[in-house]
Amino acid sequence: MTSRLCSGRRRARSEQEKAQRESQILDAAQALFGQRGLDRLTLADVAAETGLTKAALYRYFRSKELLFLAVYRRALTAFVDDLEAQGASGDFPGGMIRTLLAHPAYCRLTAILHVALETGLSEQEAREFKLHLLGQFQRLLTLVRAATGRNENACTHYVLQCQQALIGCWHMTHPTATVSRALATSPLDVFQLDFATTLERHLTVLTEAFLAARP
Repeated sequence: MTSRLCSGRRRARSEQEKAQRESQILDAAQALFGQRGLDRLTLADVAAETGLTKAALYRYFRSKELLFLAVYRRALTAFVDDLEAQGASGDFPGGMIRTLLAHPAYCRLTAILHVALETGLSEQEAREFKLHLLGQFQRLLTLVRAATGRNENACTHYVLQCQQALIGCWHMTHPTATVSRALATSPLDVFQLDFATTLERHLTVLTEAFLAARP
């Protein structure tokens, strides 16, 4: 990743320049998140990576949580965009599972969304974020309904269960470094789980039950 993406540039003034600068900030934040995780990452790190001062970064995002909610929104939208791009040719649920696994940032951020990102928000910020989630959720429902022919209520429960499975599978397959070392040898290696394999199995079982319940 190229550091100091915005170094030496004047303050963005036009809406186009501001949008471009924000996109660069989100790119840097997502890349750093992939390298260090959320706990060890600060706004100062993101500012340094983009060549901005911390004060300049605050003009875009007043907190680390708001920054990563923006990263999450972009990752979620990209995931749904890719699902929609498959159209009728995308098999279900295989296409959905493969697309999900092709978006690791979305998976990782979803796992910490409710416990780490949705903190310190104002009521208006929370509402705006949830409205964005609702819009993407409705797009997902449309895709699932088209693929399965099930009604909206059934599809709503199914999509929510898929998200719950994603969160649980992520945490079960990503223990702390200390626990990972403890599980490295027999007999504890039985608890070592691969995220992609575990999630695929869970979503396949969920989908089979969902489709079998079709009236």
